[in-house]
Amino acid sequence: MKTWILAGTLGICALLANAQSLPDSQTVVIPGGRLQTIELPAHRHFMSAETFGQFRGAYELSNGQVLYLRNAGSLGAMMYARIDDQEEHRIIATDSNRFVALDRQLAMRIDLRDNGSVGGEVLMQVPAEKLASGDIVPAHVQSLSLASR
Repeated sequence: MKTWILAGTLGICALLANAQSLPDSQTVVIPGGRLQTIELPAHRHFMSAETFGQFRGAYELSNGQVLYLRNAGSLGAMMYARIDDQEEHRIIATDSNRFVALDRQLAMRIDLRDNGSVGGEVLMQVPAEKLASGDIVPAHVQSLSLASR
């Protein structure tokens, strides 16, 4: 008798758990959320030099560092980003306000607001580091918000 009750209870639990999961066609993806990883897109988003021009410049990050964006080339199609005096990274647009470095060391979302203010965030790959104590901090992705332009 106890076996039948246990089997019935487990069967009901399995049905309830299955009922809570949605098929992929009913899954909702909310755009404009926080950046989570530094990934290259399956398809690039075309951005003209004129459109990228509104993003060119310097952006102060929440940790005091500065993100610099520039473009080069006769048509301005080559876009670059760097933080402070670090190595420059070639970037591509992944959306109308998102960019990623081809070497997957940087990703950024820049929100240009109607009132002239700027928001967004930057993800940057931080290499592993050995501390004076001998401990090792593993490589990780650091998220920083844009403080101002």
